Formats: sequence, structure tokens, C-alpha cells
Amino acid sequence: MADQMKELRKCIESSIVSERNHIFKYTSPLINPNSSDAKAVYYEYDRATSNARCHNYNVENNPNPYGEHVDKMEVQTFHDFLVSKLKCHFHQSRKSYAESRIVSYFRSYDEDGDYDYLIADYEFIGETEHKIFRVWLMFHQLFDISDNIVKRIESKNLIGIPSHLKLIDDNFGFLMSDKKSFFQLKMNKDELHSWLLVQIESFKHQVEERDLWVSLKDEPEKHFQRVFEAFLRRVCELYDVDISPETSTGGGIVDFKVSQGNKSKICVELKLSQNQNVLNGLTRQLTRYQNGEKTDKGIYVVLDSGSPSRSYIELIKYIKEAKSSGLSTGHIILIDATEKLSASKLK
Repeated sequence: MADQMKELRKCIESSIVSERNHIFKYTSPLINPNSSDAKAVYYEYDRATSNARCHNYNVENNPNPYGEHVDKMEVQTFHDFLVSKLKCHFHQSRKSYAESRIVSYFRSYDEDGDYDYLIADYEFIGETEHKIFRVWLMFHQLFDISDNIVKRIESKNLIGIPSHLKLIDDNFGFLMSDKKSFFQLKMNKDELHSWLLVQIESFKHQVEERDLWVSLKDEPEKHFQRVFEAFLRRVCELYDVDISPETSTGGGIVDFKVSQGNKSKICVELKLSQNQNVLNGLTRQLTRYQNGEKTDKGIYVVLDSGSPSRSYIELIKYIKEAKSSGLSTGHIILIDATEKLSASKLK
């Protein structure tokens, strides 16, 4: 078993390095457009769209003498091309593809042709404290950061991409060198804020898509805080980030203060959609906590498990108006914890 675990770790680490290189290649035209990687990507895009562009040129310049209408072909934009390369491997998500490659490497088949894993599921997903958990967690963290990069490219908000790439190399670069330590990243407040948003988006995914909503629906706000803390605490420990619940800020008690040193601090406030003061919690409460901690970084997380208050409806309106005015709302995360139908009952 020890040899199998060692091989599994090597397989996951190899996948991390491969994906890291893939991300850097397909963001190179945005970050370093004169690099050899960028030139390779330009050439690849040219080949991928050449047929459509040639077809459209012929349609525009060679009218059909028989009067038949010929439609133009859609030409993928360069940004969409980059997004598709970062998100998909053929028709499968890159994360699913990478996971399936790792898992298939450790399958065995019985006499009936059914397969079992050579390594038990509880070992593989990291319920134990061995090093497999660390690299498996890193594997998922890398794809979370990649998803954040994709969102920035889709929204044409390219400013934060270099910091995400730095985050990747600071976290996973040791796999490409002789470094032996894990998670030595030291983040300023902007990097910590970006990192924490990734972690909370991962929590949101677990609630909405992985049935964690079952443990949160119809529960009080304190329960939401405990589940949220339990989800974040382990990854915070691995990244040497301190998460402190119910911290006094001088202006009141903030649900969580997340920090790495004295200069990198984030205030995080949680609310349920049923709370009658959910809008006030964002516009006044969180701001006051940030002032008390001398930080301009805060994150507001609202869990909707049904029966939202009038104040929650006002919050939704506030977010829409802020977006239409060009204001950033990325620090506001709404999580849908309402009951979901099982896949077998969907029509």
C-alpha cells in the first residue's frame, strides 16, 4: 500500500505541474504577448479559426451567381478561444479530465469486468492525515484559481490575472524545483482577499452543487457560521492563514477576521437571507468592522435557504444598481441553499 500511495502522490503532483504549465501558456498572450508561448497560442488560434475566416471571406467577396444564400460561419473571438482552452479538454472540463486520468491509473477490474480502486475512497479523498491529502487539496486549489482566471477573462477584467499566476507559482512552484516545503505563500491584503474569495466560491460550490445545503437549510445563523469555519479552517492552516471567529473590532464583533500578519486582514460577515437587517449588514455593519481593523477589504456572504426577508430583496436591488453604475460587487457572495431536486427527479 505504501508504494501505491507514493505512486498516487507522484501522479497527482505530475497533474498539478501539467495544469500549471497549461494555465501559464494560455494566459501568456495577456501577460507577456511577446513570449514564445504567446506566439504559439496566436498560431494555434489562427489555425483553429482559419477555415471559418476563409469561408466568410469567400461569402463576402464571391456572390453566388445562382442567388442562393450562404450563411457566414461564426468565428470564435480570441478571448473565447483562451477561455475554452482553460476550461475544457475536448468536451470535458479540464478538472474532470485530470481527475479521471488520476483515478483510472489506480483502477483494478474484477472477474465480472467491474472495477474497484486499488486505494480506498476514504484514502483518496483525504480523510486521513497523510501527504496524499495535501497534494489532493492542492490539485483542487489549482483548478479553483484557474476558474477565477477564466471568470476574469470572460468579463474582460484582466488586471488581477498576474496576481493569480503569482499565487499559483508561490503555491505550486516547489513541485518544479528542489523545494520541499508546502504552502509557504506570504500574501499582501489584495492577494489574501483574492485567495479568500476563491475559498468561499469553493464553499458556495459545495453548498449548491454537492448537497451541503442539506446541512444548512432551516438552521440558525450560528450553525451557518460553524459550518463555514469548519470548511475554511483546514485550508487556512495549510496556507498559514489565521481565521478568527467573533473578533472584536472596536466597532462591534465581526463574524470572522482572516489574516496573515498585521498588514493583511480581511473582515468576513455572514448573514441569512431571512435576517431583517441583511442590507444594513453590508452597507453599515461590515464597513464599521473594516474601519475598526484598519482594512479596506471585506467580504459579505449571504445564505439563502428560503423565505427571504424584505431586506434581502433590497440587497438584490442594491447589487444590481451597483453593477449598472460600474461599481464592484465581487466581495458580495450569495449562496443558494434552497432545496434541490435529485438528478433522478429532474425532467
